[in-house]
Amino acid sequence: MPTDQPPPAPQDGRILSWLSAVKGLTVTNVLVIAMLVVVAIPAYFVWKALNDQVLLDRFLSNYRELSAQNVACAIREAKYRGGATQWSISTGFAIAGRDRYVVAVVMDYYPSNEELHSYCETLKLIADTHLSAKVVKEAQEERP
Repeated sequence: MPTDQPPPAPQDGRILSWLSAVKGLTVTNVLVIAMLVVVAIPAYFVWKALNDQVLLDRFLSNYRELSAQNVACAIREAKYRGGATQWSISTGFAIAGRDRYVVAVVMDYYPSNEELHSYCETLKLIADTHLSAKVVKEAQEERP
């Protein structure tokens, strides 16, 4: 009775083909593959981090200035390193060289149009009061 061996299972055939391919690699081939792996793994993690919005939100701040065309104040939205979004309404009242003097109100929500107008008028009153007090003080200092 002949003893015929059964043909290798398909999985065994794949494993044998991989083993023969690995045996055929030279030292240079192995070094090139190792260098590719060393470069690919950190590159993958950097790519993954740059595409993760939660991670970017945690480490990056953002700021944008919105134009308020119906009032004389500026509206700004700012977010600092994953914190809550803050909104500010500000108006400038003086410029000295490169310096700008502003007064502002900061809040945790986007203001409604009524609040925007109210805050802007209040800020203008504060700025005007500060400027008039400064002018009076300077005038008093100039008098002998």
